Amino acid sequence: MATPRLAGPAARPWLALGAVLAAGIAGLHALTYGLSAWTLDERRDLRIASLDLRMPATAVRNQQGHGAELFSGNAPSTVYIVDFIYTRCNTVCSALGGEFAQLSRQVKADGLSGRLGLVSISLDARDTAGDLKAYATTYRASLPEWEVVTANDLRELKALLRQTDVIAIPDGMGGITHNGALDVVSANGVVLATYPMEQFQQAYLFARSLVRQAAR
Repeated sequence: MATPRLAGPAARPWLALGAVLAAGIAGLHALTYGLSAWTLDERRDLRIASLDLRMPATAVRNQQGHGAELFSGNAPSTVYIVDFIYTRCNTVCSALGGEFAQLSRQVKADGLSGRLGLVSISLDARDTAGDLKAYATTYRASLPEWEVVTANDLRELKALLRQTDVIAIPDGMGGITHNGALDVVSANGVVLATYPMEQFQQAYLFARSLVRQAAR
């Protein structure tokens, strides 16, 4: 005996369920980058390898209170090394500050000021121009080697984090838990490589090689 086929109103819940399942599968496929990445770091690595991870042009203000637009392709720097910080952080961000202080001296010593830029982007909407200046003073971040910035618009900051697969979550104690490491980024925002924070020297060597190649 043939199984009766659902028709009319009786079929609608099953059709709706099918549509939901199809949408969920499609979303999972996109989120996992074709079912190839099951963590954000894996997804970032795949997107970087395919030159698909890009930091959007973002209007910011720096530690001197000056406005600028990052990753628009119009800045003099050929390559950036980018990290994400917040000024109230006394753990990882302090270590990153020390590493960038070393790199800023290397940039100057190698004669790459204005061509290889270090950028620390605050994840924290609470950070003011005064907070950025205090952080910069603590770690001797000076222009043009090293900019400490925050986005002018919270929506632009959220778009930057979303498009670069950086997650920043309040930890419930006034701090922020976030992923991300050191990104080597082209002038127009393409993330060319990423390095864990302990490999900051490797990040610098790669960025320096890109600058020197561009100068040939």
